[in-house]
Amino acid sequence: MGQYKKIQDKTLTAMWKYLLKKEFRQFLRDPGMPRMVMMFPFLIILVFPYAANMEVRNIKLAMVDNDRSDQSSLLMEKCASSGYFEVKSVSASPEEAQRMMDDGRIDAILTIDTGFGKYLEGSGPMQDAMPVGIKVNTVNGTRGNIGSQYLNACISGFVMSEKGMDSAPSSQVEIRESYLYNQFMDYKLFMIPALIVIAITMMCGFLPALNIVSEKEKGTIEQINVTPVSKTAFIVCKMVPYIAVAYFMVFSCLLLAKIVFGYGCAGSIFSIIIFTFAHILVMSSFGLLVSNYSENAQQAMFIIWFFSMVFMLMSGIFTPIESMPEWARAITYANPLTYYADAMRGICLKGSTLADTWFDLVCLLGIGGLTTTWAVLSYHKTN
Repeated sequence: MGQYKKIQDKTLTAMWKYLLKKEFRQFLRDPGMPRMVMMFPFLIILVFPYAANMEVRNIKLAMVDNDRSDQSSLLMEKCASSGYFEVKSVSASPEEAQRMMDDGRIDAILTIDTGFGKYLEGSGPMQDAMPVGIKVNTVNGTRGNIGSQYLNACISGFVMSEKGMDSAPSSQVEIRESYLYNQFMDYKLFMIPALIVIAITMMCGFLPALNIVSEKEKGTIEQINVTPVSKTAFIVCKMVPYIAVAYFMVFSCLLLAKIVFGYGCAGSIFSIIIFTFAHILVMSSFGLLVSNYSENAQQAMFIIWFFSMVFMLMSGIFTPIESMPEWARAITYANPLTYYADAMRGICLKGSTLADTWFDLVCLLGIGGLTTTWAVLSYHKTN
């Protein structure tokens, strides 16, 4: 009995060894796949932080000066030198400025009406309406709203300076501000953990989804189906190469962020390893689950693309979850990216520990356990 047990253990060990060797060879057999994995961290760190930038700058501005006074010229100069605006036109024709906005050539119009200089020379309180108007293109609501705020700040600062109101009572109140976790409010520092989350999601979602279905199309999966390999061993070995790929990408991105931008991880690398493993478990098992139910690669790609878009847009990566309606917030509880992105930002920016992020980890492991079990049960050796 003991001899049989030893033989059985050796057989199982050899089976796992050869299954893992098969999966890694299958991954490396495609010459484009390793190159894509090698290049992806460079795109994530060197390109995407600049493309996925929510800072509003270079607002195209047209100025209409109907006052033609020294004060109106100083106001236009102040707006132009603020660093937020790119002056495209200075004229006395509101119609021309409006045509430029209609054509999409400008984002905002600053109109200085006649009497602006006399308005500033008055010594009384500013009770009358200021002869200044702002028009903003709000096709892009965020850009339009922020551009309007920038213009209002420039105009208000200039008027207060010209009116000699720097020593107003409100300016005597000193308020000290402290910016925690992202001292310089650098948007790249906020986005890099989220971009790593997106990269892991894409790689560990799309590649496993194409794995089993590609073997179905080639007919090679029949060779596995006639062997005594268990479904659990087959599915688990399918997931292992993507664990290696994901960890390579995570640590490559963190290293590049440190070298290029000087951004370091405020928390523990061990916490990142644990959360990344939990997310890999979720996405790779979900990809294999999709592959089990797909008849061809096109169908698998469409399904995983659909779910990936939903996961990313409703995870809080780009927009706060608190801004979503109640029904949308309820959906985010079933979204694994919500927990992984929250944990990665907490660990990288705030130095959060496992004690701070345990809820995210429990939710990820729960979803991962569900999808892995489903992937194993849904795989059938016989049609």
